[in-house]
Amino acid sequence: MRLQLRQKVRRKTITSVEVFHQKTVNFDESIEDALVGKVIADIDRVGKLMIFSFVGETDLFLLAHLKMTGQFFYVDSAGEIVGGGHSMTTRDFDLPMKHTRVGFHFTDDSTLYFNDMRLFGYTKLANALEVAQARNGFGPEPIDPAFDCEWFTKRLRARRTPVKAALLDQSFVAGLGNIYVDEALWRAKVRPTRRADRVTKAEAAVLCKASGDVMNESIKVGGTTFQHFVDTGGESGNFTDYLKVFGQQGTACSRCGGIIKKIRCAGRGTHYCPDCQK
Repeated sequence: MRLQLRQKVRRKTITSVEVFHQKTVNFDESIEDALVGKVIADIDRVGKLMIFSFVGETDLFLLAHLKMTGQFFYVDSAGEIVGGGHSMTTRDFDLPMKHTRVGFHFTDDSTLYFNDMRLFGYTKLANALEVAQARNGFGPEPIDPAFDCEWFTKRLRARRTPVKAALLDQSFVAGLGNIYVDEALWRAKVRPTRRADRVTKAEAAVLCKASGDVMNESIKVGGTTFQHFVDTGGESGNFTDYLKVFGQQGTACSRCGGIIKKIRCAGRGTHYCPDCQK
């Protein structure tokens, strides 16, 4: 999402901010005054938190998080709509719509809309200290070339929670969501319900590599997407074509032929092969 959005909005000047629901902007009535006239410099990211920066501004940022049902749609001056997010249907493309929470309008008559059905996501102003504090709440990312698998193994095996719960904890490792945790555990042949302190050092090493591989492979092909999702380049994401366990319940495991099961683990729908994940 970050890579796609930055291609559309970098160097664009904000002319107005249209707030449809105050909760999404942290009830900040100053957001329009703060952003009008500002030029988007770039979009950075940590975990699933996007960080918008502005040209010439060292103490003004916009934080954005989609949470469970957030969506970003970019509409150009000709009315072409591209976007990304969760559980999209054709109704979502009639913008603004009932779930549109904020609109950022630019000088070239394009607009970036933020939709969120359940109002868990947000777009809010932040200063440099608040951005630093937000970053500190995240652990390292498995896709970072400097990610330390020895550190990962030691920290993972110190936990007594199910290994899936440990991997979903963004303060431990950042960026792994429900789908990719299931996929990484399948690759490592580790059952999601296994207690993390009972994962062997060898298994943890495989899991470390698998976590980064799953994330990088997904980014390369456009993400894991459902329903009518398109990314901000107008392309349909297609990592779903490569999923081995997520959403595959009732079908045969491609590795061993066992039947994929779906259970609840760490409060999330969880998929695994009972035959080859130990």
